[in-house]
Amino acid sequence: MTARILGWGWETLVFRGAVAIALVHAVDDAFLGRQPGVPATQHALAAAVALVGGVAAAVAFPRLRPGLRSGIALAFGVLAIANGVLHVVHITKDGAAHSDLTGVLALAAGVVLAALGVAIPFVHRGERAASLRRRWAHRLVAVVVGFLVLYALVYPTSLAIVVTHKYREPIAAPPSGAHQDVTFESTDGLELSGWYVPSENGAAVVVVHGGGGDRTGGVEHAELLARHGFGVLLYDARGRGDSEGSPTGAPGWGWTKDTEGALAFLAGRQDVDPDRIGGLGLSTGAMILIEVAAERKELKAVVAEGATARSFADYRNLAGIDVAAPYWWMLYAAARVFSGSSPGEPLEDLVGRVSPTPLLLIASGRGIAQERDLNRIYAEAAREPVELWDLPDVGHTAAVRERAEEYERRVIAFFEDALLDAR
Repeated sequence: MTARILGWGWETLVFRGAVAIALVHAVDDAFLGRQPGVPATQHALAAAVALVGGVAAAVAFPRLRPGLRSGIALAFGVLAIANGVLHVVHITKDGAAHSDLTGVLALAAGVVLAALGVAIPFVHRGERAASLRRRWAHRLVAVVVGFLVLYALVYPTSLAIVVTHKYREPIAAPPSGAHQDVTFESTDGLELSGWYVPSENGAAVVVVHGGGGDRTGGVEHAELLARHGFGVLLYDARGRGDSEGSPTGAPGWGWTKDTEGALAFLAGRQDVDPDRIGGLGLSTGAMILIEVAAERKELKAVVAEGATARSFADYRNLAGIDVAAPYWWMLYAAARVFSGSSPGEPLEDLVGRVSPTPLLLIASGRGIAQERDLNRIYAEAAREPVELWDLPDVGHTAAVRERAEEYERRVIAFFEDALLDAR
C-alpha cells in the first residue's frame, strides 16, 4: 500500500493529501461540529458536493495536463483558504469552537494547494515543447479561460463561503439598564437571543440587523425609538451572536422564521398592543421585513432601510442577463448549497403585497451602487401607502448618523402616524 501511494508521484501525493484534509473539515463542518440547533441534514448537500468534487479531482489529477493540474490545485486552494481564514478569525475573537480546529487544518491545506498550483507550471516548463507560436497561443488561451473560471466560478464561490460561514462575534453587555436580556423561539424551533426595551406608549418595533452583523448593529436605531417611548426588540438572527442555528449571511434566507418568532414575542407582551407593532430592517433585515409584511399582517408599519438583492431573480429584475449575470448566478447557487437554505420570491413581487401596511423605503447612494436603483423598482412595484426616501450622499444604513436630525424626524413621525395617531 505504501509503495503504491509513493508511486503516485509527489504532485499527486501532495494534492490528494491536502484535498483529504479539506474534505475532513467539510464533513466536520456539516455533521460533527455543526452549530446549535442545526439538524444533520441541513448541510448534507454541501458535504456531498465537496466530497464528490474532491474525490473526482483526486482521481483525475494525475491524468491531466500540467496546466489543468495547476488550475485545479489553485481553485481548490483558494476555496479552502477562504473557509479556513474565517475559522482562524473566529478563534482570535472568541476562542475555538465547533469545527474551528479542522478549519485551521483546511487553511493550511489550502495554502499547500495554492503553492502546488503555482509550482506545477515551473516544474513542467518546456515539456512537450511546441513551436513558439503555439506555446504563446496556449498561454493566451490559458489566461482567458483562467480569468473566466476565476470570475464565474472561483471568486463567487469563495464569496458564498464567506457570507454563509460568517463567524459569530461575542455579544457584550447591554447598552443600558433599560435593555432586558430575552430569549424566544423562531417558528422552526431555534432559540434566539436579544434585548428588549419595554414600551411606554403601547407600541413596539422589532429591529432586524444586517446580514453580516448581529443585534449590536441596530443599537443606535433602538435607542432612537426608545427615546420616543416605543418598545424595541433587538435580536440576533439565526447563526449570529448568541442565537442558535446556522448563518445564511447576506441573503438572510430563513430569517423570516426568526422575525415571525419576534412578532409573537412582542404580541405576548403586556406592555404592547398587538395592533401596534412595527418593524425597522437594515440591509438584509429590510428585505426580510418586506417578505414578512407581505405574508403576515401583524406588522402595522415597516421601515426598510438599505434593501438590495437577495436572489438571482432580484438581480435579473434590475440588470437582466448581462455580462455580470454568470457571477451573480454562481454566487447565489453556491450560497444555496453552503447554507442549506433557499430564497423566497423576488422582492419586486413581494413588495406589491405589503399594502395596506405603510412602507417607508430608505435608499442610500454611497457604497452600494445598486441600492438606489433597486429601491426605485421596489417603490414602483409597491402599492400605497409607500414612500421612498432617496439619500444619494449617505452611506449604506448610515442615515441615523449622517442625517441624524432628519432621520429622527422622519422615522419617528412615520411610526407615530402608523402605530399611534391612527389608533
